[in-house]
Amino acid sequence: MPFLNGFAVADGSRVALIAPDEGASITYAALDARANAAAEALRNRRNLVFIEARNTIQSVVNYCAALRSGSVVHLLDSFDTKKAQSLIDAYAPNVLMSDDATETFNSRPLDLHPDLAALLSTSGSTGTPKFVKLSRENLKANARSIVDYLGITPADRALNNLKPHYSFGLSIINSHFEAGASIVLTDRSWMEDAFWQTLDETRATSISGVPYSYEMLERRQFDPADHASLRYAAQAGGKLHPRLVRHFAGLFSRCGKEFFVMYGQTEAAPRMSFLPPDMAADYPHSIGRAIPGGELMVLDDDGVPVENLGEEGILAYRGANVMMGYALEPDELASDDTPDILLTGDLAREIAPDLFEITGRVSRFVKPFGLRISLDQVEAFAKTMHAHVAVTGTDEKIVIALEGDLGPQAGREIVDASSERFSLPAETFEARMFDALPLLSNGKIDYAAIKRAGSTERVSVFRRIAFLIKDALGFSQDRPETIMEAFRSVMQTDHISADDTFESLGGDSLSYVSLTLELEQLLGQNLPRNWTSTSIDALEALREDARLVRMA
Repeated sequence: MPFLNGFAVADGSRVALIAPDEGASITYAALDARANAAAEALRNRRNLVFIEARNTIQSVVNYCAALRSGSVVHLLDSFDTKKAQSLIDAYAPNVLMSDDATETFNSRPLDLHPDLAALLSTSGSTGTPKFVKLSRENLKANARSIVDYLGITPADRALNNLKPHYSFGLSIINSHFEAGASIVLTDRSWMEDAFWQTLDETRATSISGVPYSYEMLERRQFDPADHASLRYAAQAGGKLHPRLVRHFAGLFSRCGKEFFVMYGQTEAAPRMSFLPPDMAADYPHSIGRAIPGGELMVLDDDGVPVENLGEEGILAYRGANVMMGYALEPDELASDDTPDILLTGDLAREIAPDLFEITGRVSRFVKPFGLRISLDQVEAFAKTMHAHVAVTGTDEKIVIALEGDLGPQAGREIVDASSERFSLPAETFEARMFDALPLLSNGKIDYAAIKRAGSTERVSVFRRIAFLIKDALGFSQDRPETIMEAFRSVMQTDHISADDTFESLGGDSLSYVSLTLELEQLLGQNLPRNWTSTSIDALEALREDARLVRMA
């Protein structure tokens, strides 16, 4: 990639980055100079560099500088979290970089494989820290493939609100720099009018999001025809319901634009397949075909490619973007453990030549009464009855989580229908109601949080009960008095502004529950359903309104 050594764009005056939230932009020539200057401070040896990476120009400068210096990079959302501190303690990086400072943390040389370039956390991982090891060739190969199938040119301009530490967000940076294109950096949510104003004002040509983003976009009654500069939209980070694939593919097609469904994993840096937009209407269940330079295959239990179309097996991938293996401890940063093929852990079938469909997850199976049941199939069935559903469970209980203002009858209906569809007793299923399905910081469903919720009533009711118990026991003396105090307390950071939202701060399911408790106490019935995408400033205005009403 050009930014590994220097940008090779023909015209250095072209804009590389635009940051409306900062009121700033930077050309490729200026970015080149700043990255080279920052890299000089790191060239004394091969460093392990941890970067607090945000959607800011300085964070991107730091990323480019670290790679150019030959260092190994790990991007984090914040240094202030317990997870970040545990990683810093375990791996003892040489350098810590943030927007505000670069500091030496460990002066001892580390044993790092010469091909190693980046360490990314696996999505949704818990417990022992686990890194995916990516080489320079991994990053180059994937960026070039993405440029190829999306047709990215120097005229393109991506509006990106995905976090740089998330492999999807990082791939947008890598691919657009590979093409000499521009990137608009923002923390605005798709549900904020300001996001779309930014798109129009900067004449952005693309947006990229996870399934939840597109579910919210449908509620917004989004029409790409309203945005003249928009050329395409891309979706990855989980399976989008086929109905929505058809919906958005149709919307974009009707106004001469394109909608790309994509599939990947961090282990592949991250992209492995894409669904050509003109095939979305006929194959909305499909993840498409392998990216340029890659190969997808379906293997049987013995690791042999299946012989027939439609035969289910384990999806595997081969390509130059496949990782160098995992690192569970610092010593493993010195090794190259690149697998011959990448076993994705997904079950799939080839539905037409070189066209694949995910049918489930190897680990997403339970066995009630000894019957092998795919939780993904239960979820797909439940979504035919209710759009916003997630399914998890154990051999003893299958949990169907429903989002929205629904009564007990809706839960009973979906349980009864699932019982009949999968020939299992109704007692095998349990419906749980959520104001909003819990999400991980990368926007994917937090299935573990759903499983932990353990209630058939609305989650918000039990949050209020929890507060009453805390009051009775005298545990509420330190309760925040303002919205900003609540956010800082729960998110465990002071790096928060009045324009931030829960989504822009990358809140996870645990912080969602804790912050909902605090906000319900501060706002009561004034807490909006879309509070996760509402700015702190706007929530504070609602709190003041509620206070004045109580005083009246």
